[in-house]
Amino acid sequence: MDEKELLELSEEIVLALVKLSMGEKPGFLSGGVYKKLASHNRFNEIKACYIEHLEQFKGTYENAQELKSLTDFRYRIVEIYNS
Repeated sequence: MDEKELLELSEEIVLALVKLSMGEKPGFLSGGVYKKLASHNRFNEIKACYIEHLEQFKGTYENAQELKSLTDFRYRIVEIYNS
């Protein structure tokens, strides 16, 4: 998986989490991640990973270490989703 694919998939996962948490339900034309996420066998781990990231997030990324935490989050959430 290249960097672009990683960014796109991690964004799809996060957007699907937000939509599901707001009570939206995937429709017929919804993307695969959104349709499958709620029934994913590691759904609770994916949610926990996102929660952990949000708890550490200060509202902005001001230095390299904070930006690295975003990259680490992206890799981790995709790894959980793909396993």
